[in-house]
Amino acid sequence: MKIGYPNKCGIANRPESSYDDRHHAEKKRLEMIIEKIENQLFRKVAPFTIRHIKRPDLNSKEPLVKRVFDQAGREFQAAPPITLHFPDPSLMAGIWSATRESFIINANGRAMREAVAAAVSELNECPYCVDVHTAMHASANGSRHLPDSNSDSDNSSVARAYKWALSTLDPDSPLLQYPQIAIADTPQVFGTAICFHYTNRMVNIFLDKAPMPMPAASSKFMRAFSRASLRFFGKRMVKLDGVPGDYIMEAENVVLPEEFSWAHSNPYVAGGLLRFSHAAEMAGSEAVHKDIQELVLLHLDAWNGEQVGLGRGWVEELILPLDKKLQPAGRLALLAARASWQVDKEIIREFRQFNEGDKALIQVAGWASYAAVKKISGWFNTPTDQQ
Repeated sequence: MKIGYPNKCGIANRPESSYDDRHHAEKKRLEMIIEKIENQLFRKVAPFTIRHIKRPDLNSKEPLVKRVFDQAGREFQAAPPITLHFPDPSLMAGIWSATRESFIINANGRAMREAVAAAVSELNECPYCVDVHTAMHASANGSRHLPDSNSDSDNSSVARAYKWALSTLDPDSPLLQYPQIAIADTPQVFGTAICFHYTNRMVNIFLDKAPMPMPAASSKFMRAFSRASLRFFGKRMVKLDGVPGDYIMEAENVVLPEEFSWAHSNPYVAGGLLRFSHAAEMAGSEAVHKDIQELVLLHLDAWNGEQVGLGRGWVEELILPLDKKLQPAGRLALLAARASWQVDKEIIREFRQFNEGDKALIQVAGWASYAAVKKISGWFNTPTDQQ
């Protein structure tokens, strides 16, 4: 037992252990308050950024949905990029499993993976994800700025991963062919890139451009305000972690596609991607006509990472051979795969003329987005000991 002795003023010094306990208790109370505010923002406010589909029921008792929301709530947040998949619980659980194992688990490497998420989001012209993950990178790394892609002076692991991620749509890039990433980090870094090449596409279609519904949310001032808020709340979120391999869905008698073979050195990342791949393929078999699948896959087979030009003439030409009733779904699928930022209300309206319900909409966009990232994943080259 420590005793407080009088100081020169005759006042007893506060016992050190008592001060530490009180400081720790105050810190915990502050963290709890921040977590409550954060939960309110994500559960009550952020869902208003979802468009084209009904907002998810975050109190759903459907077993698989509840498992996703509960686990995401503990280890990250029940955030709109995940919850927008609510109409297809299996697809939601699949992308959550892949994101969890690739991006969230192992908080020590979070700064690197946030930089990768931000870089991929820049490539895919996804302002929502750029704002979120630039801010989260600042929370994890202590710097408000992402690495300078044009500078060779920064050779940190974060800078190398960021520059690699910026090259993921250029299969001929030396950075992609000879990645300067530690072998132990590769599965999670690669997995993070894959998750965000998919997520960016879905976010571009189904979420507003800003993470929070605010007046003039896309203005320079409001984006700066939003990033500052995300940096504040992100300080808690980037420290969260979980047990690797704590899957919430089974994946029996399925095989990870060859395009994701780089994940095998980390069985947890491989398991997350396996579940995502299986769920996306199931969504495709349920909602995407075989003629549309063939059209999209044939188009992607010739794709070498280049961006589409202005306009949608290329889409209209490609869907001409399809039956008239299949053309709206074919148009949506091709845009989801190649130019998700071009999907607008008219594309969705035309799709709904021949396809009922939110589930089919999510499944078609989800399968096509997955088909694109599967192609991208096949370009990834695992580092060797010499690299």
